[in-house]
Amino acid sequence: MKYIMIIIIAITLLFGCATNRLTTEEKNTAIRDYITNHPLTSVSKITSFRFHGWQSISDDFLIISSSPKHRYLIELGGFCRDISWTQSIIINRDHSSSLYARFDSISSINAPEIECMIKTIYPLDKAQYDGIQTVIQPAETTE
Repeated sequence: MKYIMIIIIAITLLFGCATNRLTTEEKNTAIRDYITNHPLTSVSKITSFRFHGWQSISDDFLIISSSPKHRYLIELGGFCRDISWTQSIIINRDHSSSLYARFDSISSINAPEIECMIKTIYPLDKAQYDGIQTVIQPAETTE
């Protein structure tokens, strides 16, 4: 029994050291630093927007796409705690073909009554998208 406990503790410590995951606050800080250091230009709207997919980053940021080549970093305003954990999102918009910052919002499918306002929209090119992926998913380090 003593050896089993030692093995379980060793495995737990090994996996604890091997994972290099950022907390939500660390991701928010890393994204804000990326925006500052790699000046992303915000836009007030996306015209001819047709929702293609999305990627959760944190409670404050997510990436949406209108095609595989057109991705946008979205900064949300307010408290949006369910966005980072939901399986699906709802885009609440007034115009069917455009998406507006400060007017449209995003909700989780689990709590559609809570609308998180789209604060800022940043169009991303491939290099910027890859840079954000690197920032939010740091490389594994061996210790």
